[in-house]
Amino acid sequence: MKEYSSEEDIVAQLRVGNDDAFKFIFDQYYRPLTIFAMKYVGDVSEAKEIVQDFYVRLWARRADLQVRFSLRMYLYQSIRNACLNYLESSKVAQKRLKGYHVPLSTTDNALDHIVVAEQEEMLMRAIDNLPEKCREIFLLSRMQRLSNQAIADQLNISIKTVEGQISIALKRLLEWIIALIIFFL
Repeated sequence: MKEYSSEEDIVAQLRVGNDDAFKFIFDQYYRPLTIFAMKYVGDVSEAKEIVQDFYVRLWARRADLQVRFSLRMYLYQSIRNACLNYLESSKVAQKRLKGYHVPLSTTDNALDHIVVAEQEEMLMRAIDNLPEKCREIFLLSRMQRLSNQAIADQLNISIKTVEGQISIALKRLLEWIIALIIFFL
């Protein structure tokens, strides 16, 4: 995949219909934008649909794309607006949000959501880098909240193997977090 020298370059390439620029934006931002949308709508499938619809609209309107400050902020602001529109129009969400009042300072809330979404994306990338079996066991344990015994039964392995793989995953993730903290100090 082509490397881009700047966000302006990516946006310019997208405007002229460059598929690689679109794919680059999709690959870089799809997962963090979905995590971000989930903070608003509270459901993974709804968040995915909102983000996918946004990407379809982005491609359809690429020639008229106007990014004033940064592509990253444009994408997050667009997803935030799409989520708010979804919540306003959704009868299910209206029931869920009965008595909910929009905070006066929504920009701060949006920024908090962006930071959390990007941190979760970085953690997911670290999880993606775990060895395959280790990752599978860790995700069953932490994401699907299965017991060690249920994982052992499902994968037809010993409970000691499950415990060992979870221990390895936690150790590697802790090392990654420590390295990240040191990097940002």
